[in-house]
Amino acid sequence: MTLITSKIRRPPPEILDCKIHHANLLNSILAKIEANNAGVDDALMLDIRGFIAETNATHIFIVRKGDVATSRIFACPEGITRATIIEICAAEKICCLETDLSPADIYGADEMFCTGTMGELAGVVKVDNRLIGDGNVGLMTRRLSDLYAKRTSTEGVQIV
Repeated sequence: MTLITSKIRRPPPEILDCKIHHANLLNSILAKIEANNAGVDDALMLDIRGFIAETNATHIFIVRKGDVATSRIFACPEGITRATIIEICAAEKICCLETDLSPADIYGADEMFCTGTMGELAGVVKVDNRLIGDGNVGLMTRRLSDLYAKRTSTEGVQIV
């Protein structure tokens, strides 16, 4: 995937609580339009403090020196796939931090991936025309993707 950093911000919970499922998706829609106009797959959205919230539709993770990090849940809803990746990291003894991430953290990452119910894990190779790592989907992203596929093939509720 390729991303841009959107000019559209995620509002804080005092303005629009992201933990409440609502139909107010205007910010996400505007960010996606911005991404479409830039010719990229998705838009990275910041919170009003300037930290990474999520993309317009998925959570983000970065990998640096073998450790995984994801944004804190401040201006984006919790996610099942996100939570599963955090659980997998714990089970596999992979350091996974929930922290405030800046755009500079993203640019300096060795790897980056997005998580979502429909797309599961998707590697990010470029943000704001800057290569992430070597510009290819990384080993940790592939490893976690395989572990996620293994877990979801044996756990959860099957929908027919």
